[in-house]
Amino acid sequence: MKLKDKVALITGASKGIGKGIAERYAREGATVMLASRTEKLLDELSRKIQSDGGKADFCIMDVKKPDNIQAAVDRTVATFGKLDIMVNNAGVSMAHPSETLSAENWVNTMETDLFGVFYGCQSAGRQMMTQPQGGCIINISSMYGSVAAPMRTAYCTSKAGVDMMTRVLAVEWGDRNIRLNCIAPGYIKTELVQNLIDKGTLQVDALEKRTPQGRLGEVSDVLGSAVFLASDEASFITGTIITMDGGWSANGYL
Repeated sequence: MKLKDKVALITGASKGIGKGIAERYAREGATVMLASRTEKLLDELSRKIQSDGGKADFCIMDVKKPDNIQAAVDRTVATFGKLDIMVNNAGVSMAHPSETLSAENWVNTMETDLFGVFYGCQSAGRQMMTQPQGGCIINISSMYGSVAAPMRTAYCTSKAGVDMMTRVLAVEWGDRNIRLNCIAPGYIKTELVQNLIDKGTLQVDALEKRTPQGRLGEVSDVLGSAVFLASDEASFITGTIITMDGGWSANGYL
């Protein structure tokens, strides 16, 4: 078990990549605090992890509210005694022509995908600074933090901000024994992506053709790196952006 005796707080844990990370962390021996706005899904996941022999609890949280995130960190420490791993996963997608993008959608994307990640880093970082062992923070970014895409001004900007924030905090907090890294997925078959496919917003054939590996990613494709970065095996890795997109962002041909 690569994460035995570690305690992790995961935002956006009710579905998609966050849910996958929570389940995998529990199988690797970590105690997990699940956080999102969806109580029913969190309760179901917590019970499932426990029935599978893992340790889990959950809390309701909106990442746009700094006091919510601080409360989640405080609850994690009060319940499990420490916080070793923070995964800032919660996020929203936004695709809209830039000339008609509303202020409301711009602000919501920034507050969720960028501000929420900062609040998570800040609250977790303050706790980890009090711990002799420090801690590890993993931010879930996107390949669109480093490549541009039409109609995704808000999304690309927020994810580019997450990438740079991760590097800055890794440099700033390195001597506090706190590591920060990013996982930047491409198109992963989560409920969110499937919903966009069902609506006709995303064309699977075009996505697969554009991807050198010829397929969309699975949640399972992300989990190995999420475990590795959180483990002691990655003790000298910080300030790194790991892109996992099947070669999408390397492909300049199509």
